[in-house]
Amino acid sequence: MCRLLKYVGLCLILLFVAPVQARVNIALVAPKAGDYQEQGEELIKGAKRAVDEINQNGGLLGKKVNLLTVDDQCNNSIAISTAQMLAIQKENKINLVIGPYCANSFDQVADVYAKAQIFQIIPTTVNYTQAKTIKKGLVKMLGYTNQQARDFFNFYNQTMAGQYVAVISNQNDIESMDEANAIIQEFSKHGKSSLIKLYTYDMTDKDYDSLARKIFKEGYQMAFLLGSAKNIRKMARALKEDREEFILFTNRYSATKEYFDYLGNLAEGTYLMELRGRNDDPDFAETLVKLRLSGFETNGLSLYGYSAVKLWESLAKKAGSFDYNKLSAVTNDKNIRTEFGNRMFHNGAPKVSESYAIYRYADEDFEKVY
Repeated sequence: MCRLLKYVGLCLILLFVAPVQARVNIALVAPKAGDYQEQGEELIKGAKRAVDEINQNGGLLGKKVNLLTVDDQCNNSIAISTAQMLAIQKENKINLVIGPYCANSFDQVADVYAKAQIFQIIPTTVNYTQAKTIKKGLVKMLGYTNQQARDFFNFYNQTMAGQYVAVISNQNDIESMDEANAIIQEFSKHGKSSLIKLYTYDMTDKDYDSLARKIFKEGYQMAFLLGSAKNIRKMARALKEDREEFILFTNRYSATKEYFDYLGNLAEGTYLMELRGRNDDPDFAETLVKLRLSGFETNGLSLYGYSAVKLWESLAKKAGSFDYNKLSAVTNDKNIRTEFGNRMFHNGAPKVSESYAIYRYADEDFEKVY
């Protein structure tokens, strides 16, 4: 049976020797290979750190926390199979699922967890598709990706107003298309739709050089790159090799180390958007300092894997239980403790969406510009 289930990474779950009553199980669903591997690894690293902290301090409500990591490969069918397999665990019941990271079949996956009464926390911002899904026991920890569109437009309007923007996305990627549409809608909302245009990599059969020439010919001076890390670095190189002065924006979680290695000097001047840039926020700064002093560097998404586990810890302590219904009941209480300070949630969403910071890469360093 383990061989049949190996592709969804669930063998670890089925190989428990016996149920352990003094253990509470949580699962983190994130890609361990492919285009989003680095983001998945960062989330896992952060969650593991939080679990280790809890267990080193005697556990939670008298139980040790056991973390399982499951690879859904950012694949629709595997995402559903993963949810179904986690849901049928009886003797070793899963009490919490963190994720999935990707938006694969989000409605169906959330429905499976809700019916199985498994609490679910989404550790990063969610797109429009996911935002529509409201389930008891489903918490969207940070808010919505359209905040990225707002922050990008605000920065553009303050510093680059009037320049023509190409938004380049992967039409087969729900998340990147949602983000692209959010950016275009934000420009339209402010009466600037004539300054922005959507392009997709498939327009030229993923011939990045041809797409770059098309963008130049149509008079665009800057681009916001979305899609997989591979899409982004190849498109960035095609644009910058021809015109070094061309302005590039992308998401810092997609511009992995490979982006900078692949582009070399051409990466200079890239603008990168990253969640939660308010380092002057006392609660946020306290979390960062605490982790760094203990030797843990919060790279990329690791902070959000860590924070998802700590949010669940706060809810469990407030409810005095791991029970799905009791945890669900306290999510709408005021002053839920998070690593970003006390927050208010409504229907599983924060009252205020997390903002994005913008950094400019220059001389192998990141300068915060917004």
